[in-house]
Amino acid sequence: MAAGGGRYFCTAGRGLEPFLAREVRARLGATEVDCVSGKVFFSTEAEPGELRRLRAGERLFLLLKKHPPLVVSRNKGKMLHELKSLVVEEPKYWLDVISIWRNLHGCEGKKDDVSQENQSPLKRKSEEETTIATKRQETEQARETVSEECQAEAGERCVVPERASDQDCRTESKTFLEDPSRSSGEKPIVNEQLSFSFRVSCRCSGAIAKILTSQEIGRAVGIALMKQFGWQADLRDPDLEIFVHLNDIHSVVGIPLFRLPLANREYIKTAGLRSTVAWAMASLAEISAGVFVLDPMCGLGTILLEAAKEWPEACYWGADISDSQLEGADVNIRAAGLMDKIELLKASVKALPLPSESFDAVISDIPFGKKFKITKDIQLLPDILQEMERYVWPLTCFDMLGVWCKCHDGLQS
Repeated sequence: MAAGGGRYFCTAGRGLEPFLAREVRARLGATEVDCVSGKVFFSTEAEPGELRRLRAGERLFLLLKKHPPLVVSRNKGKMLHELKSLVVEEPKYWLDVISIWRNLHGCEGKKDDVSQENQSPLKRKSEEETTIATKRQETEQARETVSEECQAEAGERCVVPERASDQDCRTESKTFLEDPSRSSGEKPIVNEQLSFSFRVSCRCSGAIAKILTSQEIGRAVGIALMKQFGWQADLRDPDLEIFVHLNDIHSVVGIPLFRLPLANREYIKTAGLRSTVAWAMASLAEISAGVFVLDPMCGLGTILLEAAKEWPEACYWGADISDSQLEGADVNIRAAGLMDKIELLKASVKALPLPSESFDAVISDIPFGKKFKITKDIQLLPDILQEMERYVWPLTCFDMLGVWCKCHDGLQS
């Protein structure tokens, strides 16, 4: 088995699970693919570099446990005991998964950010000072991810904190843990080769959240791990993070494979549309080599960036009437090194200065909806679609967020 061989799960925004399932099969040759709301489980022998290339997923984890939901009762002690049993059963399997994590950690190299590596305090302080702007952006993206994942879990209660950690894209609890050996006569099972500092991040929703808090669950899991393996708790700079998600669908325990979410693209300097959504939209257009693709309301250019990165043999054009949006798109395109792939022009979508039948595909996030409260302009949508019909080839596919239509003897909504 390759160093990356193992069982994984990846979180996904609402509605993106089918895209992610298709992607892991096509890109990673994944087997045993299982979709649930907000997550896709799969097995693969792919290496870290291949795993990192996933575009439809939010965050990738090595799977430690996947069980049916805990039986909810009014007895907190009983539920916490069952939770501890879930965590500490099959200790050999835990150590096997940790070994896979270590192999992946070694394959990626010290310079990369597989999970979290120990750094000296001075180095960490310097990096924190020089990357504060990036962290703020990551935090905003993390809060968007939490919102998407919460929406994906119908009927669940998920509370988003006012300020999320820049290293985590979910609601979580990082629980203070005391060394159980100080208050218990039990001697931990210590494996010298697999000794880590760790922290537990817990997300709890659904019926169980009405009985137990994330802090209580995180503390119980952390103490159980300390007793079982002799690991030391470190909430600030751990070697290893244990992710626990309990809801009405399942009980899942995993290890984040990468420190930052997959959705945080290094080439997007100014975030607009969620990168995972942009990639999914571009995938629907079935882009091939030599085609001309247009986004007539490109904004910050996220759709064009995702498409050009994935299908670089096509030609891309973006238009927008806003100077600030075009400036942001230009910054993103230059940061991504795609100046020779994407052309920008300032123009209104109602009257683009483009020749008729000059494009093969149109992809656009139309700015009408919850985020953009536009009422009168929505009446312009039929005219916009008719204008789009003018500058595309017959039988061209239109791929628009909120609208799906196909051009064939007129537009159909």
